[in-house]
Amino acid sequence: MTCAACSSAIEKALEKLDGVENVNANFSNNIVSVLYDPAETGKEQIVRTIKKAGYDVLEDDPDVLAERERLNAVRSKRELMVSIIFTIPLTILAMGPMAGIDIPLSDEPKIYSILQLILCVPVLMAGRRFYTKGYPSLVSGTPTMDTLIALGTTAAVIYSLYATALIFSGEPHSIHSLVYDSAAMIITLVSVGKYVESGSKIKANDAVRGLLSMTPPTVNVIRDGKQVSIPSDEICTGEIIIVRPGERISADGEVTEGSSLVDESMLTGESMPVSKGPGDKVYSGTMNMNGSLKMSAERIGEETVLFQTVRMIQDAQGTKAPVARVADKVASIFVPIVIVVAVAACLAWLISGKSIEFSALVLISVLVIACPCALGLATPMAVTVGIGKAAEHGILFKNAAALERSGRTTSIILDKTGTITEGKPSVTGIFATISEAELIRSAASAEAVSEHPFAKAIVSYAEEIGISVVEPSEFESEPGKGVRCKVGGKEVAVGNADFTGVDESSEKVRNLSADGKTMVFVTIDGGFAGCIAISDRIRDSAVSGISLIRELGVRPIMVTGDAEAAARNVAASVGITEIHAKALPGDKLNIIKELQVKGEFVAMVGDGINDAPALTQSDLGIAIGSGTDIAIMAADVVVRNDDIRSVPATVEIGKATLKNVKQNLFLAFCYNIVCIPLAAGIPFVLGVDMVPEMPMFAAVAMSLSSISVVTNALRLRRFKPICMKEMEHLPLSQ
Repeated sequence: MTCAACSSAIEKALEKLDGVENVNANFSNNIVSVLYDPAETGKEQIVRTIKKAGYDVLEDDPDVLAERERLNAVRSKRELMVSIIFTIPLTILAMGPMAGIDIPLSDEPKIYSILQLILCVPVLMAGRRFYTKGYPSLVSGTPTMDTLIALGTTAAVIYSLYATALIFSGEPHSIHSLVYDSAAMIITLVSVGKYVESGSKIKANDAVRGLLSMTPPTVNVIRDGKQVSIPSDEICTGEIIIVRPGERISADGEVTEGSSLVDESMLTGESMPVSKGPGDKVYSGTMNMNGSLKMSAERIGEETVLFQTVRMIQDAQGTKAPVARVADKVASIFVPIVIVVAVAACLAWLISGKSIEFSALVLISVLVIACPCALGLATPMAVTVGIGKAAEHGILFKNAAALERSGRTTSIILDKTGTITEGKPSVTGIFATISEAELIRSAASAEAVSEHPFAKAIVSYAEEIGISVVEPSEFESEPGKGVRCKVGGKEVAVGNADFTGVDESSEKVRNLSADGKTMVFVTIDGGFAGCIAISDRIRDSAVSGISLIRELGVRPIMVTGDAEAAARNVAASVGITEIHAKALPGDKLNIIKELQVKGEFVAMVGDGINDAPALTQSDLGIAIGSGTDIAIMAADVVVRNDDIRSVPATVEIGKATLKNVKQNLFLAFCYNIVCIPLAAGIPFVLGVDMVPEMPMFAAVAMSLSSISVVTNALRLRRFKPICMKEMEHLPLSQ
């Protein structure tokens, strides 16, 4: 596709098919996404329809498409070089006399005109794609930018051939009517703009496609007891893979042996490497840093998180933001209107008594200066770059509409458990009448064989602070109450107050439990040894994340099914003033609806099955990457890491992209509103002469309009959310 009118033509053709519900033809990455009912139409019919509209189709293979784009760029460069080589001497030959340059044969009109024609023909051949695409689309009733260029240059060539015929018929003064150089210059300058544009589109898409290249071409596996090197695409599920330091991991799986640090930044956006050991999950494309690992391959090829991530980004880039619909509607009628304006202006000047030369000049200039490319590129280029930029930080938008909505967000609903907190019980307080080390050793030893989440939290805490546990004896367990056993010859009881016989009236115990924490009591030989507070620990990034949300002018609201006391304690700790506690999934839904009725743009952040309805109802559903599959499916955005600061980063990238889109649309609309009247002859009405070189100036202006929009969109590649800068430079707790 060469402009927005192309994408509009494809969409209109496909929308006529039975069973087609939705079509998105994305000009920026040449992807067409079709939602259709296979009972009414088939993929083959869709492909035939696209081809009938005048376009080639490469099915389901982004790599082939990327290679085709590169070949097109090489061809465009070759054709551009041919155009430049012949246009430069043609321009000197045609304009030299006006600049006072002595040009040989300029006093021989017949030879002079034929020489210009000879130099012009190779340029016309180099720009033949404008004609092979432009005229068929005109015949089919869906004219494009190529149509405007084809009509403009054809008019210039026909007018020059007419002048050449007059020269040979004995009217040498017609030499001043030759505009072969204008036709050549138009093709050359537009080709420069298209070449820059195609290179920019490739750069915008390469960031995403480059993710797939992060899978190593070969991998070392254990087969028949021996280590062998095989191509990565021959890995089988369940095979043991050896990953040496400095190598990328080639499949998703679980570490079976060894320990190392793994750089997962290409998936999560987190710059710090993650420690991995036996039982830990590792992912394709991530980098093993400093130790050798053996891993079992669980997901390979298209099943890996890496491939699904790339597919999700490409799917998102293949959709359109609502704001793009406005530009598309304008672009779909833009080219026909320009043709009408060009012809009308030409006829008006002829009727007013101006010469054929002047009127033709106006016709050519209007056709050439109009630029649907800028309109068509304004939104998709910014969206493509914005989605790619978000992916660099582990933020995956499922569609372009979600990216736009993120920029309009006014309120963010945050679930407590698993979002603001870690979502698992942790030891968050201790009161001991004996040494804390002895208390933890006794409690952890007693709980070592228990599967209860609180027991695991105590054992995990003991491991964190370096306390070793001993094997208990005479172990007894009462579900829901506690455990009793002997540890080191002493009778230890760990559980609730009733089970252990502890008086809960102690001031220290009351203070710990007042924060909404669950108390686990410990007795040793019947005497009160202390209590351990268990609660869901607040994420390290929560405080700064909530602060950054407020700095963006967005209101953070916590909605949780937890008790009022626990909810208020967490909210106060992270700086949230508006909370809704004891909320059921239906209550979350109603809270979001109430905000939407008030005109709020509501984002919902969650990670559990209970969050799925609210994620669906919200204007923007954001699923934390560690969440359930149902939450991830219901969300519009998936954050691959657990850092809450990625939530304001999502909003910030959305705002930056939306701002960039508005800037691009402003540039595109202003350009056409100003330039088309100028080309139609307004300067002459105001007393300024229309110069013969006006078509060349029009070609320059048209190319610059596309380049300005593309360049502005590519500025997003250098954009870095403040939230991400905070993540790099601030301590997590700050």
